[in-house]
Amino acid sequence: MHIPVKQWHYISGVTLSVFIFFHITNHLVSLTGMDNYMAVMDAFRRVYRHPVAECILLAASLSQVVSGVKLLFVRKKRSLPEKIQLYSGAYMAYFLVVHIVAVMYCRYGYQLDSNVNLGAVGVNYFPAGLYFFPYYFAAVAGISWHVAAIHYRKTGNRNMALIIGLTGTIVSVLIILGLTDFLRFRSIPEEYQQVIAPFQGKGL
Repeated sequence: MHIPVKQWHYISGVTLSVFIFFHITNHLVSLTGMDNYMAVMDAFRRVYRHPVAECILLAASLSQVVSGVKLLFVRKKRSLPEKIQLYSGAYMAYFLVVHIVAVMYCRYGYQLDSNVNLGAVGVNYFPAGLYFFPYYFAAVAGISWHVAAIHYRKTGNRNMALIIGLTGTIVSVLIILGLTDFLRFRSIPEEYQQVIAPFQGKGL
């Protein structure tokens, strides 16, 4: 049975959105402290670290990237909402590839648990933060504006689309504040600092 690319993109997007919701929720918990973050993460991991669930997430991510890139080149870019949807989707594809590779390399290359320390190390040290601040901010904000653009194109509800986009933008700021202890910057275990060595001008 042939399934159109657009349908694959939708199915994989819905699948990923469930994980993304819990992942972002987990990141927001960092506002209350890293111990709470780790406790919530451990609870969520009982589900998404199951081998079957992890395979589904990886397959959905691959499908989302491949179908999204294909749609990027076949669609004609016309209205502003369409451009927002397409370009935010392009960044999301980039982020998914880089993020998954980083997580897997940390887990199997460095033999480290890909926990909050992996996510936080990049935004707590200079000059690595010059890359990782916009990297994380654009990821969460990009998802929200992608959804906002889709919502607007389907319903024509401009106000709700703006609320979706702005809410995600605020959430992205809150996540960075949580990961950096409100810009006081956290001390990350030394073993995780090797992951950002190239951004610090150091060899691996």
